[in-house]
Amino acid sequence: MRIKQERLSAIKQIIETMNISTQEELISELEKQGYDVTQATVSRDISDLGLQKVKIIKGKAAVSTGRQIYSLPEIERLRSLLNEFMVSIDKTDNLVVVKSHPGTAQAVAAAIDAVKWHNVLGTVGGDDTILVITRTSDVADFIVERLSKLREEKTL
Repeated sequence: MRIKQERLSAIKQIIETMNISTQEELISELEKQGYDVTQATVSRDISDLGLQKVKIIKGKAAVSTGRQIYSLPEIERLRSLLNEFMVSIDKTDNLVVVKSHPGTAQAVAAAIDAVKWHNVLGTVGGDDTILVITRTSDVADFIVERLSKLREEKTL
């Protein structure tokens, strides 16, 4: 069971950091990390993780990537909330401050927590402000970059 949990964790990392469109691409990436998997195993893992296929649209010009990619359901919820409610984002050292519309910060904070990013210690959601506490400044940089990117993207 431990190997399966490690593999599922590796799949989450791959899906989070790369645009994977097919099971074959996912198998290839897993094999690069030393996992010996079959298409049937990866298919079950996709189902167990609840991965969704989404088409990403970037920017105001609504430019589509042209292909569907796998995404985690918790990322899609966060992407939706950021698109609707995020006003601004800033950071200092290992702290990230996300401003949102009044009354929405706790929902956005809960969505950030649900993603379970490595080295994010937690969030505090007020009325219109979320404080994301990270282990290091580098992690805070990643969070700012990732949240900003998610906010720029929309899905079909």
